[in-house]
Amino acid sequence: MQHEADAIFLELTSPPSEGVEPMGIDTPLVDREGYPRGDIDIYRARTLRQRFRVLQTDHKETEQEIENLLQQLAVMKNPRKTKEQEEEQAARLASKPKPKYDPITGKWVVKNWDGTVAGVSGGEQRRFDNLAAGGGAEAPTTTTSTATTTTTEQPQQPQRRPFARIDLVTAGSPADLAGLEQEDLIVEFGPLHAENHNQFRAIAELVQRMASEQRAIPITLLRRRIEEQTLKKYSLLPRPWSGRGLIGCHIVPYTSEEY
Repeated sequence: MQHEADAIFLELTSPPSEGVEPMGIDTPLVDREGYPRGDIDIYRARTLRQRFRVLQTDHKETEQEIENLLQQLAVMKNPRKTKEQEEEQAARLASKPKPKYDPITGKWVVKNWDGTVAGVSGGEQRRFDNLAAGGGAEAPTTTTSTATTTTTEQPQQPQRRPFARIDLVTAGSPADLAGLEQEDLIVEFGPLHAENHNQFRAIAELVQRMASEQRAIPITLLRRRIEEQTLKKYSLLPRPWSGRGLIGCHIVPYTSEEY
């Protein structure tokens, strides 16, 4: 279908001879006075245009069918994934507990669907049901005193945190073969992390460079499961394949407040 559509498009947009306007995809087939153009085959132009529209529709439907079949194939390859997705969906829809006071950050925090802490930096590394001693209790009362107290905050050590989420992994793609899964959180993508990915521009440049050099990219992921999350390391080799792009997965921004 694609080859036929390309051939029709080429004929419709190519001048039949020097100085003659092409038939065109949707240009008028009449002259300025409203008479049929005498420099082209009107019947063939209409036939080609109709066939071109049919091919476009059929091609779109075929692509959608292939995408649906690939998704079904992915489920067949990993039947546990369907159950995990159902459990995750149930956890997302479940009623959320009341906010708790976090004595470490001094803020009120809420629970993510996966049991982590939302609303504070680094909350994805902590459990809402297991806050530090005093967490979940009432906020500490503030008393007034005439004495002046000076509090010196210790600078926090920089830590790696997830900055991107894998929104889709296409079956049979380099990402799928490397072991990446949908909803994985990216902590490190080669040398890139939350502080230096430059709004994902650096990721695109790194993928292009590593594909040209035929080298793999080490990736650190945070894989979330209900009441459990683990750090995992993978090696992704960007390369041309039968689908779009060089890795075959869709990456979107992520913040700890997302869920």
